[in-house]
Amino acid sequence: MKIAVFMGGVSSEREVSLWTGQAILESLQRQGYDAYGVDVTAENRLSAYTDNVYDLAYLAFHGEEGEGGRVQSVLDMLGKPYTGSGVIPSAVAMDKALTKRIARDCGIRVAKSWERLEDVDSWPVVVKPAREGSSVGVYICADKGEAEKAVALSGGKKLVIEEFIKGEELTVGVLNGEALGVLRIFPKAAETYDYQSKYAVGGSVHEFPAKIKKQAYDEAMAASELIHRELGLSGISRSDFLLKGDELYFLEVNTCPGMTKTSLVPDLGTLKGYSYDDLVRITVETFGPR
Repeated sequence: MKIAVFMGGVSSEREVSLWTGQAILESLQRQGYDAYGVDVTAENRLSAYTDNVYDLAYLAFHGEEGEGGRVQSVLDMLGKPYTGSGVIPSAVAMDKALTKRIARDCGIRVAKSWERLEDVDSWPVVVKPAREGSSVGVYICADKGEAEKAVALSGGKKLVIEEFIKGEELTVGVLNGEALGVLRIFPKAAETYDYQSKYAVGGSVHEFPAKIKKQAYDEAMAASELIHRELGLSGISRSDFLLKGDELYFLEVNTCPGMTKTSLVPDLGTLKGYSYDDLVRITVETFGPR
């Protein structure tokens, strides 16, 4: 079986995707798989999938094009198996506003949100792109003036405007429907878990398993599995939460979570006895041709 690791892409998260893809490729080659990497750019964004030879597309994208269903649609048309969630689940999960509605309908607590700035009745708020991740383009706005500037900087992207909740940052990985555990994040350089905290070595401290009350721990595990199931996700997903007092708030779900050296899912995997290589191998075994 020949495996192509597709990485990079044209989203604002291209750099992180390259880190994830390279780490996955090194793991595959370390385990003896016949694998190679493909850097997807603006110039080869379609031919990358049609002009290469592979039996399994291992997707290592972050951001709308690679994580939001478009690449998955191309691969479906080509009849190529690929890792992770399918077209519709990927597209739905990529939209934070839509995912929040589904979570709320499932009985999962989410932050209050508004469609328009004119409707906001309490400050501060968080303004962030609905279809991007890695904390790119996220603004914490103390008043309407700051929020208007954040909206202007968004370049017309669909946005989520929600209440700012100051709480403990938690995340839960799910592998093939089973929650791996809860991890608490302590950002070191910023008040919130921003881009620098996520990807700079030493930018944050990961506590796993999270030393929080059992009720909150169990609630986060159950909510992550429910989101994974309700959205029809496949393979690995990672749901992010805030814990304020005893109240747990769902933030978003990632269908292609980071697998860099500082990423969260590899740490979460150890709670079930999985090494980094185990997670990669299980992914290949789940989605590879039989």
